[in-house]
Amino acid sequence: MNQEGMRCSVLASGSTGNAVYVEAGKTRVLIDAGIGIRQLRAALDEIAVGMETLDAIIVTHEHSDHVRGLPALTRRHSLPIYTSEGTWTHLQRFWRDESTVVHRTVRAATPITLGELVLEPFPLSHDAEEPLGFCLYAGGQKLVLATDLGYASAAIRDVVKGAHTYILETNHDVEMLRVGSYPWHLKRRILGDKGHLSNDSASEFLCDVLTEDTTSVYLAHLSQENNRPELANAAVSQALLRMSSRIHEQIAVARTSPTKPTALAWV
Repeated sequence: MNQEGMRCSVLASGSTGNAVYVEAGKTRVLIDAGIGIRQLRAALDEIAVGMETLDAIIVTHEHSDHVRGLPALTRRHSLPIYTSEGTWTHLQRFWRDESTVVHRTVRAATPITLGELVLEPFPLSHDAEEPLGFCLYAGGQKLVLATDLGYASAAIRDVVKGAHTYILETNHDVEMLRVGSYPWHLKRRILGDKGHLSNDSASEFLCDVLTEDTTSVYLAHLSQENNRPELANAAVSQALLRMSSRIHEQIAVARTSPTKPTALAWV
């Protein structure tokens, strides 16, 4: 752990809402605001971070479980919003007077500096306008946020390889989804290349990108209907056992929750 690097907390993760907090030095950012303002404030309070100390909001895409709390948050705190042009075309409807909200455009494969953080966006295969995942860098550390991933291409694997910490979706167990109550069109969407990563797909992904620099993996965006934390954990644990002993013995696998933040931890 490098205590000149980053700390992060997954404030909430799942089909009901997503938000991640990252800090580096004096720079504090929120990635997505898919939970209500009260839950967001309570989650930040639990990790001893004041909402008023945030410097910016980064939005991965426009789906409601990633932006539900955005209008209320920006009405209380004047924060710049960093997101793609495609996502921004959908977000503008939240504000009648666009001049009151500052938008900063980010583009895939074009790193930007935000205070003491460097953000490297990469495109996601998901059914949104212009969704992005992010590699974040500070103090020699690398954090990857990759949820709503759909299909993990070779290009994405190259970009995210060798991170110290991954926040990676393990959205569903394929068999639970197939026999579950969702209508077929929704099952097909989730299973498709623009849907979500299954436990098994996420495990294969990790086998390709983990290195001896990796210390932690957060299992994120679990479906409450089509997954169980123990199933996601078992799939990833089996994948780690296929890695070299030096790698799998050093990696901590953490579960996330729709309602309770993870501890604020060094990347």
